[in-house]
Amino acid sequence: MHRRKDLWGPDADSFDPDRFLDSRASEYLTPNPYIFVPFNAGPRICLGQQFAYNEMEFFLTRLLQSFGSFDIAWDAQPAESTVPKGWIQTEKSERNIGYVAGLTMAVKDGLWMRMTEAKV
Repeated sequence: MHRRKDLWGPDADSFDPDRFLDSRASEYLTPNPYIFVPFNAGPRICLGQQFAYNEMEFFLTRLLQSFGSFDIAWDAQPAESTVPKGWIQTEKSERNIGYVAGLTMAVKDGLWMRMTEAKV
């Protein structure tokens, strides 16, 4: 469902968080509560949805307050976590990261980062 080009745009197959920040957000995202399914919608909506959102907002706020910069540590990234060389690379990144699909989608072998402490 989250790769449907009629709902998410022609580049629905690629990882592009900017789609929620530019003009594509108003073009493709509709006020349909069923378009994003992790918390469900309607009478069976997750009771912990607002708590999860608040918890994530607090975590991200504290993380961004504590660190000044974030960079992907390509040299520390396990070789098994990147996609094979024969796969199509997107113009958004120099290297693609592999994903693991299960109940949720995650970065294969984690996404290794380097962070520098924020100057207070």
